[in-house]
Amino acid sequence: MPKAFRQIPFVLLLIPCLVAGCAAPEPQLPPEKALPQPVADTTPPLAPEVPDTSSPQPTNLPPGYTLTDTTEWATIMEDGVRAVLRRGGVVIDTVDLAFGVAVVGKDSLVFFPVRTDTLPLSTTSVPTYESWPTEHVFWTPTSRRELRDLLPFFNAFISAAVAHGTAIYYWGVSPHDQTNRLYAMRYDFRTAHLDSLYLNREDALGTDYRYHLGTPQIHGNEVSFRDIVLDGTTWRIIREEPRPK
Repeated sequence: MPKAFRQIPFVLLLIPCLVAGCAAPEPQLPPEKALPQPVADTTPPLAPEVPDTSSPQPTNLPPGYTLTDTTEWATIMEDGVRAVLRRGGVVIDTVDLAFGVAVVGKDSLVFFPVRTDTLPLSTTSVPTYESWPTEHVFWTPTSRRELRDLLPFFNAFISAAVAHGTAIYYWGVSPHDQTNRLYAMRYDFRTAHLDSLYLNREDALGTDYRYHLGTPQIHGNEVSFRDIVLDGTTWRIIREEPRPK
C-alpha cells in the first residue's frame, strides 16, 4: 500500500452520547428533552402518485412498521420517491426510498426524511412545490438524532451515504484550506465501531449535485469509494481501479 495512504483512527472522536447509546448489543440512545413530534410530509407531491405498497423497497422492517403512501418528490436538480413510515399506525416521518430504512437494532432505524417547501415555485403557472431530503436521522421510539451530530465528517448533502446491514458507509468530508479532504468511513451501529481512512484525495466540491462523489459500493468483502477499493476487514486500500478518461 502506498505510504501516501494512511489510516486515521476516529474511535475517540465519537460523541459520548453515541457511544453510550450504541455500545450495547442493541443501540439505544437516551431520550432528549422537549423532543418535537415528527410530522409526515403531506404536501401534494410534485409528480402524480405512483402505486402504493406497504414495502416499496427491499428493507425488511420490524413487525409493526410499514411504508405506505408512496409518491414522487423533485427539485430542479434531482428527484426521487418517498413514502410515509409508520409504527403501529402512528406516523414517524416521510422518508426517501433511495436510501430506504436501515434497521440497525431493535426498534432502531436510520432514514432520510423528505420535506416540501411551503412556497410554490415562481416559475410555474400552476402551484408547484419542490421537495427534497434533509438530514439523515437515527431514530428510536424515545429519541431522534441527526447523523451529522453523531458521526465525524458526515455531510448529508455530499457524503452519499448507503446502509448495509447495521452499518452505514459514507464519504467523510473535512474542510481543509480552500478544499476538502476525503475519507472512506464506515460506522456499525450495533457494535459502535467506526472505521476511517484518509484517501489522499481532495475536492473543492463546488457542485449542487448530491451524488457528485458517487455512493460507496459493497461487493462481498470489498468496498469501493469511486476508484479506490478497500478490504472490508482491514479497512485498507487493496487496489485502485483505472479512472474513466
